[in-house]
Amino acid sequence: MKSKNITLQNLGLVVGIIIAITIIFLLISIEITSQPQFCGFCHVMKPYVRSWQTSTHKNVACVECHIPPGITSEFRKKFEALSMVTKYITGTYGTNPWTEIEDSSCLRCHEKRLLQGKELFKTILFDHAPHLLELRRGEQLKCTSCHSQIVQGTHISVTTFTCYICHFKNQEPGKGNARCTLCHEIPEKMIKRAGVNFDHSEVKRFGMDCIHCHRDVVRGNGEVFEERCLTCHSEPQRLEEFENREFLHRIHVTERKVECIDCHREIEHKSGEILERVNIGCQTCHKGGHSLQKELYMGIGGRGLDPQPDFMYLAGTRCDGCHFLPPGEGEETMEANEISCMKCHGFRFKKIYHQWKEGTENRLGELKTEFEKYKNLIDKSTRENILHNINLVEKGKGIHNIRYSTRLLTRSYSMLLDDLEVKKIKSEYNKVLKEIPFENPCFHCHVGVEIKETVTSYKNFSHRLHVMDKMINCESCHPKHRGEPLKHKLIFKENGCTKCHHSQKRECEECHKKYPSVQFEGKIFDHHLHVKEMELTCKKCHLFESTGRTVLSVSVCKECH
Repeated sequence: MKSKNITLQNLGLVVGIIIAITIIFLLISIEITSQPQFCGFCHVMKPYVRSWQTSTHKNVACVECHIPPGITSEFRKKFEALSMVTKYITGTYGTNPWTEIEDSSCLRCHEKRLLQGKELFKTILFDHAPHLLELRRGEQLKCTSCHSQIVQGTHISVTTFTCYICHFKNQEPGKGNARCTLCHEIPEKMIKRAGVNFDHSEVKRFGMDCIHCHRDVVRGNGEVFEERCLTCHSEPQRLEEFENREFLHRIHVTERKVECIDCHREIEHKSGEILERVNIGCQTCHKGGHSLQKELYMGIGGRGLDPQPDFMYLAGTRCDGCHFLPPGEGEETMEANEISCMKCHGFRFKKIYHQWKEGTENRLGELKTEFEKYKNLIDKSTRENILHNINLVEKGKGIHNIRYSTRLLTRSYSMLLDDLEVKKIKSEYNKVLKEIPFENPCFHCHVGVEIKETVTSYKNFSHRLHVMDKMINCESCHPKHRGEPLKHKLIFKENGCTKCHHSQKRECEECHKKYPSVQFEGKIFDHHLHVKEMELTCKKCHLFESTGRTVLSVSVCKECH
């Protein structure tokens, strides 16, 4: 009996030792298998470990994210890991490891993300709360819907492709979920594109539509092909659910972690190549499929000049950025007029728009007249080149590229004169077709003003005389500006008009034809009374200095008053 008790005691001791060793082995195994170094033991896991080592989570152990909170999750994940090790040892493992990260794992550290409001991601203000707590396009998202491993060399980083699928698939550009202002604040700064200053703050002021300039930034439609399903599924009953969008997204997005790009074709969101900005199909505006407007806008196709794209083309504005007005009665072409310019650039561009049209029409008409005079006297090649340029500007609508059109017309006239000079045929020089004699940033917008006759408060003023003949720079008479409204458009005093005109011996009435009443020392002074009725000369009161500056002599007033 005693011997039997000893045997049972020994057996119990052995079992106890085995259990203790097993527990110790399990605890050691759990600790060892919880180390990131153990995860990198399998060669298929090494790329993921390397990306983790350079990520923002490099100080967080793998198990902190891959095992959700709770003891049951701990045992479940350890069993899964044990089965993976067994498959690796037996050579039955797959080469594309896959796992899911529960939101509860992320929120152990990042729960405050749901409370702290918007934060900056690149240049975008992003709010986690509505994306995790509310339905997005009818779907419940998870942390890993946007943060994933599919970006090569990064670990659990933001996958912007997911953003583009949600925001742009089946969405009208600039509308609904594709509204630019959902992610992008309207800039307040002045930017310079293609040599032209543009004040972005005017976008909000004039209610501009971003799409008019940035329409080419989304490419691709995120289409899903049924063949993609066959990479994971072969059962007919599952394939029959292909059209059931709600069911598919619930299974693949909400319940499981399947990357959007595994099913959807890619959608890109970035600035496109310049050529693509006008490559929208001529039928959008021109039902006959004309291309001269496109060539002129791109600054190509002319003869005798190097290519010169329009500023708006270089800045990324597509044809429908201006041609958005409905066609006129009996017309098929989408309209564009001064309203197109004013929508983005403000009311000041109405005057500039008409100035462009008048300047082009004026030069085009003058060139046609000169060409008709001498077309039978010039060489065939010269004649064909001039006709080609006239046709390009006339049919392509010169306003599509005002600088290039102006240069084409003036260059064509130079071709005509050169040919006549070779043949020693005399011709009267047409000053309207003279090339602008100097470069100036003002001509980025104010093309056409150099041949314009205007009326000031004093007399008719010839820009052609001052700019084309005298080659006086714009800043000699006008203050510099970058597109903002000017309080004073002209400089009259010693740095402006008077510098030239008051230094010459000429009658004041050549310029000052009106006799306005002005405010002087709190009283109204009537020029008409003093000059016309009392027959006082201007120089009686206004003394002229050698610099062109005038000084008012009030001592003269005392002679009468």
